[in-house]
Amino acid sequence: MKKIILILSAALLFFSCNEDYLDKKPLDKLSEEAVFNSDALAEAHVNSLYTVLSDPFQEGNIGCISDEGYFRYGGTSTRYIASGWMTPDNVMYMREGGYAHNTRTTILNIWNQAYQKIHDMNYFLAYVQEGTKMSQAAKDRLTGEVYFLRAWAYTNLIERYAGVPIIKGVYGLNDNFDKGRDNFDDCVDFILEDLDEAEKLVPAKKDGVKGRVNKDVVLALRCRLTLIAASPLFNDPENPQGGIFRGNYSAEKWQRAKNAAKAIVDRADVDGAYSLDDTYEGFWKDVNSPELIWAKFFTPTADSDNNATKKAQLLYSVVYFNGWTAMEPTQAMFMDYEMNNGKKFFEEGSGYDPAHPFRNRDPRFYKSVGTPFSLYGHTDNTGYKEDELLLYLLYENKTLADFETGKKEPDFTSKAKHLWHANNTMGLILNKWYIPEKPVTEAETGSVLYPWFRLAEMYLNYAEAAYMTGDEATCRTYINKVRARADVMMPEVTESGEALWDRLVNERRIELAFEAIRYFDVRRWKVAHFYENIPIAGMRTMILKNGNVQDTVYRVVRLYDESKNNRNYYWQNSQARTDYIKANGKDIQNVVTYRWLGKDYQIDYGDCCLTVSPSQKDFPKVDGVYPNYLMPIPRNEITKSNGSLEQNPGYK
Repeated sequence: MKKIILILSAALLFFSCNEDYLDKKPLDKLSEEAVFNSDALAEAHVNSLYTVLSDPFQEGNIGCISDEGYFRYGGTSTRYIASGWMTPDNVMYMREGGYAHNTRTTILNIWNQAYQKIHDMNYFLAYVQEGTKMSQAAKDRLTGEVYFLRAWAYTNLIERYAGVPIIKGVYGLNDNFDKGRDNFDDCVDFILEDLDEAEKLVPAKKDGVKGRVNKDVVLALRCRLTLIAASPLFNDPENPQGGIFRGNYSAEKWQRAKNAAKAIVDRADVDGAYSLDDTYEGFWKDVNSPELIWAKFFTPTADSDNNATKKAQLLYSVVYFNGWTAMEPTQAMFMDYEMNNGKKFFEEGSGYDPAHPFRNRDPRFYKSVGTPFSLYGHTDNTGYKEDELLLYLLYENKTLADFETGKKEPDFTSKAKHLWHANNTMGLILNKWYIPEKPVTEAETGSVLYPWFRLAEMYLNYAEAAYMTGDEATCRTYINKVRARADVMMPEVTESGEALWDRLVNERRIELAFEAIRYFDVRRWKVAHFYENIPIAGMRTMILKNGNVQDTVYRVVRLYDESKNNRNYYWQNSQARTDYIKANGKDIQNVVTYRWLGKDYQIDYGDCCLTVSPSQKDFPKVDGVYPNYLMPIPRNEITKSNGSLEQNPGYK
């Protein structure tokens, strides 16, 4: 057997704290004879392959590229992409160094890392069966895991880049090779073949180990992959001819997606293997949540990634408690949470009160977003401190000169900590992923898991595929299953046709908020050029003096009313301006046409704080195309291929 060097991971990042870790010194460089003649060493090598994709708990979260959030720190890959500045030349630095240091990366530019791991996967598959001292059971199980992990790597590649080179052989890591990109459909077929092989070899859930691949994990990836492949970005009836950038159009791809979704949904509904957690926050707080299909579990102090302890608990928590507040929900995100009667705030009969805009919302809103005058629990080494339970979110860091006559800075009179006076931009905070009982520190990981696949996503995948195959009854059933979670209990969806599609899109937005899914959803639906050009808008909290009456009011999104000259009775002289600011040389429209349930509404962001420093968002159009629907292939990779890799449309 030819000698090689295998780079092995020292940590088994995907186990939970109570798993039985391999009690070994760090594994650095071992010969293939050692690896392929030991069950334990072979498993340790496969463990390192699980890191092919970093978890989305990054400081520069991709939700801040979509319309979910805002990243308040500058100089990062997240900002470059959100502002429309991404190029084939700078994207190569968006993983480490260059334009973005390690803690501020995204999970988007995965080309180099993915192919390095694919190289190791291919080598494992080529030689594992030659090991003479490994048990056959270990060979088969680990081979199945590697087939899955290769499928996982390629799924994430095509979701970002469309068709990519299919590499089955073993290349040297530093080899130059001139293989071009394969057609998108061929990539999907290759991934499905790997999943078929994996499903034969990995154990059933009941025989598996938490965090490792089992047959249900294979079903879940097949569900997500076929949904991606059926979606308009890659299965476009207006551009039916396939190739590198999309597949050949076929309505049957939606039926394939529906069949794949039903297979994993039946594991819950028929076999009882999974169920929705009784509480919405259960799937991120409880490592034993019945909703989890596959997750990355964190140990308190280490895993194999850079900045191992910098996870959601630290990155997205409030500054006062040592958090970084790296992702803040936007007004566009807040706007889409329904009232608890199932209506959007701008619909007739919603019950919306502009003086109390956060009242009577979908219960998931309060689990996901922190608002002015909301509670913010925190535990430190001495236990709960009652005077730290109240979080008063104040207006963003503005001076009195920023306010019109009649508006006054709020009084600092409460015992509550006024955490948001200078450390918040949007006026809202991210509650999702926060665990009050866990520490917020760089020395320890307070987050316990990231869910790669959970049942609610599978239900909504099934609903979408059902809708697209004309089965609206099934679509409604599975949307309503998600809405019927014990601590959510939102009214049932009854619509059909276009209105039902609106409901489905919004349900994914709310249920899967801040889970690194929205970024890909708006792209595969080909609507990112609308949603990612909506201004980054926050809100202000202030006191309005009206005679002897002092009321707390909020400056938030509202419905545009042309008949009233866009004057709101709370805000005198607050006419909207359609050229409110400029971003990257173009006007930002602050009155946006928003279609909901078959009707157009004019949503006015003119009463919001538009965040302009250092940059606004922009989803650019270049030579008639929107390049940011796909990632650019790094320039250095095209150079290494001797020009055989064709660049994605719109990138120079």
